Amino acid sequence: MANYQLTVEKRTGTGKAYARQLRATGKIPAIVYGSGQEAVKLMVDTREAARAVAAVGSLINLDVEGESKTVLIKEIHSDPVRGDLLHLDFHEIDLTKTLEITVPIRVVGEENRPSDGGVVTTLLWEVEVSCLPTDIPEFIEVDVSELELDNVINVDELILPAGVEILEEPDEAVVKVDIPSLELEEEVAEEEELADEELAEEEPAEGEEAEETDEEEATEE
Repeated sequence: MANYQLTVEKRTGTGKAYARQLRATGKIPAIVYGSGQEAVKLMVDTREAARAVAAVGSLINLDVEGESKTVLIKEIHSDPVRGDLLHLDFHEIDLTKTLEITVPIRVVGEENRPSDGGVVTTLLWEVEVSCLPTDIPEFIEVDVSELELDNVINVDELILPAGVEILEEPDEAVVKVDIPSLELEEEVAEEEELADEELAEEEPAEGEEAEETDEEEATEE
């Protein structure tokens, strides 16, 4: 995964009033934590911050007034109504230590599946993995081109890049091919019809039941 480049500046101001003034100039406040150092308060261009958010999950090379820091976006603060970016929290990482991170699932090959009317359903949209920061995959690809009707691909069947360990349960379903709803309805209807026929065979007719009762009474007399 390619690193995203982001230039930021240090700031000294704090508080809501300062943040509003900063946003009025086209910038938002940010902060970077980690590596056993004191947190560094930053300000970043709002448009550049939005691009960085779009690349969330990617390593970001922060240029802090000439000093380079490798970070990940830890938290995104947005306006709950308008959705505007308000603040970013970065976490500085050690490139020599493994980390745990969420990676999206990308399903491919659906258009090459057999024409059986099956519906491909994604059950797990992202997975937690452990790897070195330099080995973080952009996504994990799941090929369903040969997945047959009513079959499932589980976590333990995923093909992972070198150096990446998955942290989800091995038997958790990732994607499946559902039987078309029309076929399901027909199967249910057939099962119900068969059940009705079996029930009808087991229940004696009213005349037969009455006749058997009369015979039993006559025998008792």
